[in-house]
Amino acid sequence: MGTNIVLVFLALIIISLICYPKVQSWVDYYREKRAIEFKKRTGLDLWTLCRLSAPTPFFWGLEKFIFNTTVFYFDENNLYLIKSNEPVIKYPLSAIIEARRTMVTINKRRVWKIIIDHEGQQLIYKLRTYNNFSLFLEKVSENPNAIVDDRYIWGIFE
Repeated sequence: MGTNIVLVFLALIIISLICYPKVQSWVDYYREKRAIEFKKRTGLDLWTLCRLSAPTPFFWGLEKFIFNTTVFYFDENNLYLIKSNEPVIKYPLSAIIEARRTMVTINKRRVWKIIIDHEGQQLIYKLRTYNNFSLFLEKVSENPNAIVDDRYIWGIFE
């Protein structure tokens, strides 16, 4: 009995090693396809942007139809708000006047409030954080007029 389990385990390892290049080529193909679709839809290069907001819950692809949420990206100079089937909204990082965390957490992700000065009007956006949030706060804090929450620690879950 023990020998059969070892043989099955070795067979699974060998099959996995043989199939790895094919699986990796599928992954690369879908990544490239996603980047092309993103560029076609937004006019932006996906691989030069850093995602700022956490992804929506996974519902087997139905989240696009259930949740019409805004996805936040940023680069060296701008903040981008991307919503499906709508034009991309772009704000310079220097227009952000405040980044402050709220008391709300959703799925262990802190909700942050970002206030943007857009033509004399204050726009408020709230988002759940993602991996690149500490880099974003560093970019925003380069603006001497911006207020960045100084209680922020380590960047991912707070």
